[in-house]
Amino acid sequence: MKQVFVDSLCSVDQRIMLDEKQAHHLFDVLRTEKKETIKVVSKKGGAFLAHPLQKPYIYIFDEIEVPNKLFHVTLCCALIKQDKFEWMLQKACELGVSRIVPFDSRFCVVKLDEQKKMKKYERWNQILLDACKQCNRNDLVMLEPVQTVESLRNYQASCNMVCYEKQFDPSMHIASCLKKDPKSVTIVIGPEGGFDVNEIDMLEDDHFIPVSLGKRILRAETAAIYALSCIDYQHAMSREDK
Repeated sequence: MKQVFVDSLCSVDQRIMLDEKQAHHLFDVLRTEKKETIKVVSKKGGAFLAHPLQKPYIYIFDEIEVPNKLFHVTLCCALIKQDKFEWMLQKACELGVSRIVPFDSRFCVVKLDEQKKMKKYERWNQILLDACKQCNRNDLVMLEPVQTVESLRNYQASCNMVCYEKQFDPSMHIASCLKKDPKSVTIVIGPEGGFDVNEIDMLEDDHFIPVSLGKRILRAETAAIYALSCIDYQHAMSREDK
């Protein structure tokens, strides 16, 4: 089912005007016909069904029940090269991440000044919005401004892990930490060059557990997707057991 996100509060029997970009995509690119039903998600809460009217309008005719999201996953990801980072954002969204926290660290190849950070932030939000529509999510991924390693302590969950390529203890694989079935998870992924040992020490002091992703050295974007897949799998299995 085709889907749009709107900024306003929605209600049944309401006529809504889409913004120019979404209207163009829905009516001109997708060629949506009036007989079709589309899903409308309000950024202020709620999901609805609607029929297209004359561009750029849609008509909401029903509300659908959306279950509350009880499991939250925060991905803290170091800045990496643009195409890899944007691919990672898209796939993280598809894998159900709740919040993404980009951060700068010592070995990051990519360095952004304040002006570039603002432009990237807008572009990244658009990528996440498009990904949410594509995979039919009922919520938007929250994107935080670029942080430092020190400020990641502000994004902790009930289980906090940092993927570290020098964690060689097989008992410290990410799966071991997830077996405890945490209610929420924060996972930290470093840049292409890995973490400085002082950064790992700092994260450990802030109660992040260094975990392994196996014997192979993964690219930063691959590590993020691997970790999120493990989290999603373990959460699904724990729900089945209950």
